[in-house]
Amino acid sequence: MSFLDSLNAFSKSLLGVGIVDAWQQAPKTKAEIQKAQHLAQNKQLREAVSLAQITIAAWSSQPGFWERLMRQLLLGNILDQLKEQLKQWQRQVVEADKLVAKAKALLKQDTGNPLETQALSNAINFYKCSSQILVDARVPLALKQCQQELERRQQFQKLVKDAELNAENQFYHKAIACYREAEQLYSTEAVTSAIATCETNAKQENIYCSALQKAQLAEKEGKLQAAIALLESALTKFSRSDGVDLLQRLQQKLKGKQSFRQGLAAEKAGNFKEAASQYEAAKLLLPDPTECKIRLGIVAMKTHNWAKVLAHLEGVGGEQAAYLRGFAYAKQGNLQIAYREWENLPGNIGQTQREIIKTLSQRQRLQELKNIEILVKNENLEQAKIASTEFLQKFGSDPLVEGNLNDHIQLRLDVVLWQGDNWEIIADTAEQSWILQPNYTTLHNWLVATYYSVQCHLVKIQNIRYIHDFIIALSTALANLNEDPALKDIPWLGSQAVDFEAVSLELKQRLEDAIDSFKDTNIKEYFELRDRYRLEKVALNLMGNPPTWGMSVKDVLLTPQCYNRYFKSWQNVLVDNINRSQNILRSLYSSWGLAVAACLEGDIQRAIQIKPSTKPTVNVEVFAQNFIAYHEGCYHLQQNEWRKAIIPLNQAKLEIKASIEWQQEIDRLCGLQRQVISELKENFKEHLEFAQFWYNFLASPLARSYLAEYKAEELREKLANEEISSDEALQELQKIKKIDESNPVVISLIEKVEVNQELEEIDRLFRSRQFEAMVRRARYTPHQRVRFIVAEFFIDILLKGVNNGDLREPEVILQLGRWAYEICPDEPAFQEVYRSLRLHY
Repeated sequence: MSFLDSLNAFSKSLLGVGIVDAWQQAPKTKAEIQKAQHLAQNKQLREAVSLAQITIAAWSSQPGFWERLMRQLLLGNILDQLKEQLKQWQRQVVEADKLVAKAKALLKQDTGNPLETQALSNAINFYKCSSQILVDARVPLALKQCQQELERRQQFQKLVKDAELNAENQFYHKAIACYREAEQLYSTEAVTSAIATCETNAKQENIYCSALQKAQLAEKEGKLQAAIALLESALTKFSRSDGVDLLQRLQQKLKGKQSFRQGLAAEKAGNFKEAASQYEAAKLLLPDPTECKIRLGIVAMKTHNWAKVLAHLEGVGGEQAAYLRGFAYAKQGNLQIAYREWENLPGNIGQTQREIIKTLSQRQRLQELKNIEILVKNENLEQAKIASTEFLQKFGSDPLVEGNLNDHIQLRLDVVLWQGDNWEIIADTAEQSWILQPNYTTLHNWLVATYYSVQCHLVKIQNIRYIHDFIIALSTALANLNEDPALKDIPWLGSQAVDFEAVSLELKQRLEDAIDSFKDTNIKEYFELRDRYRLEKVALNLMGNPPTWGMSVKDVLLTPQCYNRYFKSWQNVLVDNINRSQNILRSLYSSWGLAVAACLEGDIQRAIQIKPSTKPTVNVEVFAQNFIAYHEGCYHLQQNEWRKAIIPLNQAKLEIKASIEWQQEIDRLCGLQRQVISELKENFKEHLEFAQFWYNFLASPLARSYLAEYKAEELREKLANEEISSDEALQELQKIKKIDESNPVVISLIEKVEVNQELEEIDRLFRSRQFEAMVRRARYTPHQRVRFIVAEFFIDILLKGVNNGDLREPEVILQLGRWAYEICPDEPAFQEVYRSLRLHY
């Protein structure tokens, strides 16, 4: 039977009911029930029980049929509910009283022993449990008294424990103080006895403390043996940890001083090995090893071991250590460092030493200049170049030496070199010059040398390295083309400027031709060369036009491969000219650069093949890995293989979240993937799985709508096949709604399930004659259709009963109309009935 059929059947049985005195009692009963429930909510259960009993007694315990019917109409089932609540409240009162009784029984058994707390703790727990059930003014007072007593006993126990620990460690005065404080809380025989024992032992402690203080004073005065003798004597009668620790420290200190004195004696006798051994032993024993380090430095100096002098005195402060270090540096020929060490030496000593350094430095400088002159005169140019470089490193910038090196020595070496025809040697030498002095001129020379090396050895596969060199040299030269001095003031151009773009295109074409020559002979090398050149091309495009950004050395911009090849040689002089926001350019300089460049050029398959297998260790490598993973994921989506895209896209998820452009591209590709799935047969499961992936990954509006729609359709099918209850379905739909709040498919299905649920519940209340609950349920439902059906039912009963003459009681007619008005006060179809019953007012 449907809900409407049930309502019509009930209307026939209701007509003709008489009114009883219950009509007047109902409002009072409702107020008393509400008051009793309020008392119970506030844990005033005794008062709630008393009021509930009086309220229930006001109604007949054996009502007749008409009284039961009117009671149902007027009160619904609230009286029955009150009876059930009364039973619950009575059980709670009994339970609370039992808990209080248990607490009192435990307190009666408590003997007052301050070392016993279990009974008190249990009583407190019983009181707390009782107070959580109902309010009883006596319980908080008893609880407070128990808690105060428990705190006193716990404090007593802590004091006794501290006193026992002090007594055990022979700190008897501290133990007595703790016992006295505990005695103020509880005076027990055990505490009194313990105090007496401690007072007896405290006399011996006084003697010990006096000896300890004398030993400490003797230590300050440097009388270590006297201090040790005092302590050893005191500890034989009263052994305590602080005295034992002090004795061990004094003995170690004495032994260290003895070793130091033995070292001095050995040093004086010229036995430097024994002296060093004794000083090392003293260094480990003495609390301040500074003097030992200085003596070790002096011994090393006497044996002319200057490296050991510096090792022993590293980090040691003071003028003496500085003097010794300066002396060792001077002996090693490091005169500038020696001068810095002696810079702060006071008075005549420092001045004298600095003057000596100046004299030696000038003498050394003149000697090395003379040596360079002799080497040049004897045409030993390579050695002259080495000697000049070492001179500049040791004495700093010198215009004479630098000019001679660059304008004479290096120039003559270059002329001899470039007059030959062995381009392998020329290229290698040019590269070394570039490494030692990275500037525009050495870069230009290296480029020319690698170009001719490639032209000479293009057919020799074993010399493939010169192609690699040419890629690096040309790309780096192109990055610095505008600064190349060789391309300025060219005689045959006259006043005409160099066309840098034409020069760049011509050089690139020659490099590409050289790379293409390997396509038919060595495909593996061809792909590798193509990868390397692509990296440089991509980097040049990102470095600006003209190139501005990138890693550099001495104002010379470096492309990624050049930077990585010479990083170890230049790591202390490299400069980072890349903005923080230029993550892609920065990633090209990492080990992931080849694969990143392949992605930027759209060659994703190659990027997947050549990406590193190692785990990234720094931020730029993490970005590069994520960049490649993003492109790999997009590639699989383009191939309509969305499952293969899951792993790489999840790997790059953080980077994708930071890029609106990447998110939009993935959203677009996922939309295309959805269309492909829609063309398949039996694709519902595929739709669900793909929609879940799309939502989990991106949660874009399109992904939300897609997933919500298919999840709702899946649920609709389960409902139709009765695989799920309406309650379960509604719970699932609420979860789905969180995915897409405004999805029309989800909203429509939720409304349909909720309407069916409401009608089922109202039908259940109707069958159990819970009319007030039925009205409340209909009144507060969010669904207008449910309100209309129930209100129409009451109006229908009223009109049929009046028209047939079966319903004559004004109160019942009014109640039916009032129920309908409460549910649908503004329904136009019912306004005439409301006006006739004056329900608008």
